[in-house]
Amino acid sequence: MNESPRRRLAAHCLSALLGLAAVPLMAQEDIRLPDIGSSAGAVLSRQDEQEYAKELMRQLRQYQLVVEDPLLVEYLDTLAYRLVEASDRPSTEFTFVLLNIPVVNAFATPGGVVAVHTGLILEARSESEVAAVIAHEIAHVTQHHIARRVEGATLDQIPILLGMVGAILAGGASGSGDAAQAAVLGGVALMQQRQINFTRSNEYEADRVGITTLARASFDVDAMAVFFGRMARLTRTNSAGIKAPEYLRTHPVTTTRMAEAKARADNLRQSNISEQPSFGYMRERIRVLAAAVPGEVDNYYRDLAQSRPLADHERYGQALAAIRLNDGERALRILASLDGSGVQGLPVALARVSAMVRQRDRDGAVAAMEQIRHSFPAHRVVVASYARMAVELGDRDLAEAAEAELRSLLLRDSDDPALWELHARNAELAGDLVRAAESQAEATYLRGRAFDALSQLEEVEKRPDLDYYQRARIQAQIARMTPLALEQRERFGRERPPEG
Repeated sequence: MNESPRRRLAAHCLSALLGLAAVPLMAQEDIRLPDIGSSAGAVLSRQDEQEYAKELMRQLRQYQLVVEDPLLVEYLDTLAYRLVEASDRPSTEFTFVLLNIPVVNAFATPGGVVAVHTGLILEARSESEVAAVIAHEIAHVTQHHIARRVEGATLDQIPILLGMVGAILAGGASGSGDAAQAAVLGGVALMQQRQINFTRSNEYEADRVGITTLARASFDVDAMAVFFGRMARLTRTNSAGIKAPEYLRTHPVTTTRMAEAKARADNLRQSNISEQPSFGYMRERIRVLAAAVPGEVDNYYRDLAQSRPLADHERYGQALAAIRLNDGERALRILASLDGSGVQGLPVALARVSAMVRQRDRDGAVAAMEQIRHSFPAHRVVVASYARMAVELGDRDLAEAAEAELRSLLLRDSDDPALWELHARNAELAGDLVRAAESQAEATYLRGRAFDALSQLEEVEKRPDLDYYQRARIQAQIARMTPLALEQRERFGRERPPEG
């Protein structure tokens, strides 16, 4: 999750460009759109939306913006689908993704992709504040606001944005900062001419539906107004020429907006608020994993501890920082003071295993992991953590067991490149080089590099020792990946897209 200059460029480009295809929280003008009734579904067919969502995810992964940490992925999915189930249309298809972009923002796109920036979770002071933003974005999807917005544009314009990002990254790689900036400004100007502004009624509807969803899901209905208010105060106190938070540039907040959110909350306020204590733990996990320099985040916790006693979730973050610094002994001392029960038990237990691995305590790590596996059989996060432990310890026996468990998991979760890559590394460690190559190619494909994946498979296909079944699997993969690989070559005008 560490940031490089190239990834920062990609983040800014995607924020600028995808924001034009996504949904802002506030209209710039009060423009009355024609009543299009049920035509929203005809503008973007379900297949169009699904294809767009898949392409967008490949692009986001190609530019290394997607957070693939299993614990964080599970946390966001659990939180978001709790809201979906409480919405008016719980059967709507969504893809929730956490982007490693350190600004306060979130957006929704065609195809039901809802992206949350890590900066938003770090800024939020409660789980309900994060839920409020996600609920608003969910409402834009379920109320068909996105489909209405793109009615005046063609779906072809959306891939144009993705292609522009690739060109911008290519310019960044060659050191042409001026060219990259010109591409951003030119692309933004072009797409702004074609976009449709939301009406205020769309926004108020998304607020109303979002707050109702919060109430049904037992979150704090005041959270939306509280979060809006804090963002607005950041703008008012911004007197030193510092840029306003990106959330405010893409989601302008007005006094009327905050007042109406507060009024709706007053009518829906409930006493059975249910927030998970894991929020604080996951927020600190983001803080540590996103830190470019592990020593800096370690110093953050040291300084914080000098000003006041650390809360449990902050001590968890401090332990993770020690693990990133390969100080397993200190991490274990910190973790020993934490309560390992409840929903935070799994993150704490897995952190202990990681600390033991840093100490090269194989027996201790394996014993601790076996206890976790007994408590959480076939759990996605645990299977992935077990596989990572096997690789970090370089243990062939563990890798063989992990490879088999991952293969079973991938039968029901085949769109996760991180799992495919883990499977590849464990298969290689276990000595199954053909399976390793197949899985690595699948991970490469899902990360938006279809041409590279195809090249990897074509090399494996040349092996003279392949049996009938191995060759058949590889040829099937090649046939499936070829159309996208050819499309990418045509789009980028060369043999492969720019490096992510």
